[in-house]
Amino acid sequence: MAGGEKERTLEETPTWAVAIVCFVLLAISIIIEHIIHAIGKWLKRNNKTALYEALEKVKGELILLGFISLLLTVFQNPISRICISKNVASTWHPCAVPKKSKSGYEDSDDDDGDDGNRRKLLGCVWLEGIQVYSQEC
Repeated sequence: MAGGEKERTLEETPTWAVAIVCFVLLAISIIIEHIIHAIGKWLKRNNKTALYEALEKVKGELILLGFISLLLTVFQNPISRICISKNVASTWHPCAVPKKSKSGYEDSDDDDGDDGNRRKLLGCVWLEGIQVYSQEC
């Protein structure tokens, strides 16, 4: 925060503010649940079984997404403390780091000079240590 102000923790937050935030989140989720339920009833009443099944699948995916979000929130600190070595991290790239030749230009391992009628559709470009994918035509 600007000016060296200290951030307020949850313990220092007034109870009424926490209660209002929880109430708003709960009210929004109940309203969305009622809307989804009303849409489901309408789809069943009008014999749109395929759309009703699709709605049920979307509802199931939303529940799963919410559960995963809750787990990530709860386990945020333990997950952030996971460390891997730099050697392992440098080997997990989808494309290899291009090698520099004596002239300073990048050498390609798969460039044998006999491309025929082939062309690269997706290539990896390294800019200042950041991997970028580019479309080559």
